[in-house]
Amino acid sequence: MYIQGLFCLFQFVFSNAVSKDDISNNVAFDGQQLRDLDDEGVDQIVGGTPAAAGEFPFQAALLLGNSLCGGTLISPSIILTAAHCLGGKTQASVSTFTVRVNTLALSGATTGSVTRGVTKFIVHPSYVSSTNDNDIALLKLNSPITNVKLASLPVAATSCAPASTYAGQSAVISGWGTTSSGGSISQNLLKATVTVLDNAACKLQYSTLTSNMICAAAPGKDTCQGDSGGPMMVGGVQVGITSFGNGCALPNFAGVYTRVTQYVSWISTTSASM
Repeated sequence: MYIQGLFCLFQFVFSNAVSKDDISNNVAFDGQQLRDLDDEGVDQIVGGTPAAAGEFPFQAALLLGNSLCGGTLISPSIILTAAHCLGGKTQASVSTFTVRVNTLALSGATTGSVTRGVTKFIVHPSYVSSTNDNDIALLKLNSPITNVKLASLPVAATSCAPASTYAGQSAVISGWGTTSSGGSISQNLLKATVTVLDNAACKLQYSTLTSNMICAAAPGKDTCQGDSGGPMMVGGVQVGITSFGNGCALPNFAGVYTRVTQYVSWISTTSASM
């Protein structure tokens, strides 16, 4: 999947496809050092296939200055993403942010594509960068998007209806990225199907795993750097936010995602305050 610790932003030049040769070794990714990109893997949905037109209209490409992340449109003015995507960013830097939704092409060259700026962002107050716990954040768009389908979020759990663990269920991951290690960034949205793991099993792979996280894996399929902040969907509902992992599609390591069911109330309250 990605380097241990952070599933971070991929240094990115938007106007041209970027290959490994465009980036020197030991480039900093939100405070961590990438080692040789031949060994560590690059920004990609591993084992992905092209998404269909209209399949993920809510999927957002977040061009955060010189970085790329994913996200989802959850209300006309709010984007849901990963907290670590905003690592090193300040409120003053939001003028350099661009958000694109309802597009297959990273360039936005898709009929119906919508582009917006960002006015502010809020990172979860309990986000811990060292463990990626509470890896969730919201962005406020500079103008509402009213003609694009929103991502569906889980309903809030109650004592009578506890949240599902989703263990054993099929999930769909999606994002933009290279189609092979060391290759060029994919200019089109890719998707892959994985299976959600039980947290007890995943904790054997990641000792710092918490109940705020959800894991998923499949042979030869995974998310990777640059897909951070993008969705993991089960039955058309966003249950995960791409967060971190060890390597890319390694046999003994699942991808780890922020468990959205843990944050339904926080998302609602915080969105209303923005």
